[in-house]
Order: sequence, then C-alpha cells, then structure tokens
Amino acid sequence: MIVTIHQPDFAPWLGFFHRWAKSDLYIILDDVQFLRRGWHHRDMIKTANGPSWLTVPVIKRGKYEQRINETLIDNSSNWRKKHLGTIATAYNKAPGFKTLFPQLETIYGQNHDLLMDFNMDLLKLFAQIMGIETPMKLASETPTPQTSTMRLVELTKHHGGSVYLTGTGSRDYLDQTLFEKAGITVVWQAYSPVSYPQLHDGFASKLSIIDYLMNTQTPKREL
Repeated sequence: MIVTIHQPDFAPWLGFFHRWAKSDLYIILDDVQFLRRGWHHRDMIKTANGPSWLTVPVIKRGKYEQRINETLIDNSSNWRKKHLGTIATAYNKAPGFKTLFPQLETIYGQNHDLLMDFNMDLLKLFAQIMGIETPMKLASETPTPQTSTMRLVELTKHHGGSVYLTGTGSRDYLDQTLFEKAGITVVWQAYSPVSYPQLHDGFASKLSIIDYLMNTQTPKREL
C-alpha cells in the first residue's frame, strides 16, 4: 500500500494532488507546528498583475509553537469578501469560473474558526472535482512519541503502508534508512508541472489548484 503524508495546506498546487492521486492513503499531518511563512494558510493565484498571494489571516500572537489543528483564523477583518473579490476579478472570464466560483462561495460562507477545517473543506472539494478517491486519515488520531522521520515511519507502518511516496522537497531532511529498516520503500515523486491555458498572458507554474480548475473545464485526473 502506498502512503503519502502531508500537512493540510491551503489550496495547494497541482503537485500535491498528483501525489494524493498516486497514493492508497493520504495521512493528514495535522498535529505539527504551524509555519508562519509556509503554505498552511496561503498560496498564489494569477491576476492581471501577475501571481498574487491569497492569505488566510490567522491568530499568531503568543502562539509561536501552535499546531496546525490548533490554529485559529483571524476573523477581525472581512478577508473572505476580499479573497472572493480577488478570485472573481482574476477569473470571471475563465472557462471554469461559473462552476467553481459558487462552490468556493459556499465554503467561504461557512465562517470556519479553525484554519484546518477551512482547508480540509477546500481539499475535499478539489479532490472531488479532480476525481481523487484516495481515503484520508488524521495523524493526530495515531499519537506517537516519535518525531521527524521516525514519526513518518510509525504512521506509515501503523496504517499498513509498504511504500512511502514523498516529494523531492523532503530530500534535505528525510532519513531514508529509517524507512528501509522498517521494511518500507521510499519512492520520490516524479512530477513536472503540466502546462495549461491561463488568462493574463504567458504561463506561471506552481500556482494554487484554483488557477488550474478555473482555466480547465474538464480537469485531468492524470496530471
């Protein structure tokens, strides 16, 4: 069984969904530290002025070591209206706009308090559109004293995984020998961003899945 483990990021890029689709189980790494400058609460879309950040404001003060599943959205501003306005302005002429935008409005209108709940609702929507049926499990449901690579090994082993599919970004910190000692094969994701028609001239890669779905009427399952 192929297992992938990843944080529940905000509207991530196509490479994330490629790995999810190629796995038999996606373990949501929800109980690790929230990264303030990471991808947990932001990603980029393409506007008439080029790639632009969509950032979900979160409460950070005094919470430096908070976990992703503890992170609260800062609802002191009308960021939802701003996000939807930015998305509408950028993609109102895109072929997928009339289908996707109302679905985004529904999720944004649910007024989530926890970042993770908001992100997970988006991830489930995108997976449904992409035809990804790989089941999900929360890492927090399998507590373990292990950290770093050993945590990943224990999670994979607990769920019966024989193969761990990981992105190339983990090469700098993943200890592959720990997986090998546990009888688990590490497979590095082989993925090159696909090119697709975009609005606003030229092509920008590694944008949020929102850009792909807006510009593609019939999403491809084989990315």
